[in-house]
Amino acid sequence: MIKEQEYVPYANLHERNNAKNKLIGVILKRNNPNRDNIISYVEKFAKEKEYCIILDYVSDEKEILESIKKLVGKRVSGLIIDSKQNIHYKNFDKLSVYINGTKNFEEKEKVCFYYRLFSASKLATEIFIKYGHKKIACIVNENDISIVEGYKNIMQEADNELDPLWIYLGKNIEDIEQYGIQQCISKGVTAIICGSKEIALCIYKFAKKIGINIPDNLSILVIGDDVILKLLDDGVSAIELPILDICASTVNTLIDLIEKKEEKELKKEFYPKFINRNSIKKPSQNNQGKKIIVVGSLNIDTTIEVSRIPINGETQLAESIKEFPGGKGGNQAVGAGKLNGNVYILGCLGNDIGGKQIYHSLSENHVHMNGIIFDDILSSGKAYINIDKNGESTIVVYSGANKKLNVNHINQYRYLFKNAKFCLLSMEISNEIIKYTINLCKQYNVQVMLKPSAVDKISDDILKDIDYFIPNEKELNQLVISGNNIEKKSEILLNAGVKNIIVTLGKKGCFLYNNNYKKYFEGSGFQAIDTTGGADSFISTLAVYLSEGKHLLESIAYAVYASGLTVSRYGVQPALPDRNLLEIYKDEIYLKYKIFEEE
Repeated sequence: MIKEQEYVPYANLHERNNAKNKLIGVILKRNNPNRDNIISYVEKFAKEKEYCIILDYVSDEKEILESIKKLVGKRVSGLIIDSKQNIHYKNFDKLSVYINGTKNFEEKEKVCFYYRLFSASKLATEIFIKYGHKKIACIVNENDISIVEGYKNIMQEADNELDPLWIYLGKNIEDIEQYGIQQCISKGVTAIICGSKEIALCIYKFAKKIGINIPDNLSILVIGDDVILKLLDDGVSAIELPILDICASTVNTLIDLIEKKEEKELKKEFYPKFINRNSIKKPSQNNQGKKIIVVGSLNIDTTIEVSRIPINGETQLAESIKEFPGGKGGNQAVGAGKLNGNVYILGCLGNDIGGKQIYHSLSENHVHMNGIIFDDILSSGKAYINIDKNGESTIVVYSGANKKLNVNHINQYRYLFKNAKFCLLSMEISNEIIKYTINLCKQYNVQVMLKPSAVDKISDDILKDIDYFIPNEKELNQLVISGNNIEKKSEILLNAGVKNIIVTLGKKGCFLYNNNYKKYFEGSGFQAIDTTGGADSFISTLAVYLSEGKHLLESIAYAVYASGLTVSRYGVQPALPDRNLLEIYKDEIYLKYKIFEEE
């Protein structure tokens, strides 16, 4: 009965003598991310005033009234309440102070101290923009929607592009770790606003796994400071929420209400501040070249190593079989991404294991994935490649989901062509898409690089709009019947409207023909093991170096060496060189091709 009735000995006598318990009731929501700090600070400041606290947790607003009744039964002298709603109970309207993480509370709350996550995320976004970031992601728990709103507000004020896939509202930390981080990073963002320290820790884990360096490649800023952020790596920058100041004002004001019996009506906002550590830098993409768009096929390549290529009716025993993500479009995009190119891809994948492997390979090699769609019916494309002991190959391709790449898909992502420098096309996709994409490139002044694979004829209305036509010698002979050598055939293409003809010649190098040059480039000298991806490596390297403003001759020279490095290893995407590897040969390239003299 004592427990049920919450009996306190001599309670009436104490009340008649105006004796007060030095006891403060604190009601907090269980999901308040600052719960632990609030408890610690309130207890500290209360103790300084010789008060104690009694704590109760609630799951939602509906439970607060019962919590108040329970604490009042324990004879608390005043209440600190975490609520957006004014809760009326006896005379405790005059003895309650509210704390909030939003300004959206009831005006009936007479005394309320608050901060705004909206303001904190605005400050975080402003800081990233001051550092030069434009591609800024925001990853938060689904309850922290006000963080997203503040981020959107500043992005729109700054007239920044705002891709919906730069925002991720996670159901829980496992959801964010599994899907959200990869989604945002695959979109090429250079900075991420983290809604909690746990999200920041997951990003560091993911970045380490795929080789992203923070802050050199990716800047991080956390909403809410914590001691772990001081210790992690070289320190993580944070937006410190004003919890300490709020708790000090809350306790002092409540004790004034208790002891002086004065009514107050006070609503005060406290503002967050920036704690600068070592997780923010200017974006490395400032050093990238202009945008490159790749429109093409995405396949899983099955590479079969044989002693020689089978002929009609012959059965060969394979010496080894390997599988790699591939396809002309995928290879060119990964090749550009590995060289730090600002590259986007448009293509279709099956919703299968192969599609996920291809997607992962593209995203981990810094390809922007805005233009990828998945098809639930067709499987991902496949290519079956026979390679003989000399490194020569034959290829059979099953298009699969690549067939679903259509004009509507290209049109849906036409905004990607804005401010792009190059569009890389290969003819493993339909003529309809080729023509439509070329016309789109004309509208946006995007230069077209075309690899004429798997075709016997190209119409003149396509050729006249090609800026860089890059066949191998066999393809050139198939497409241009007239002319008895490479130079004559290239001249015919030039007269048809092609601006630059570059014929790849395998280990012999390549040949450039345009209005200014008629020049052979000797090969790099690397021993070929698998020639499958040589042309893709050549094209992606050419596009990246030209996008950075390099001279055409210098860009071709680097492309020859990139191609040589690629064919000296098995597979395509795993064999494509990164920037550091290719730049090792810089002096050799300049010496061999006499770049400075030619320019």
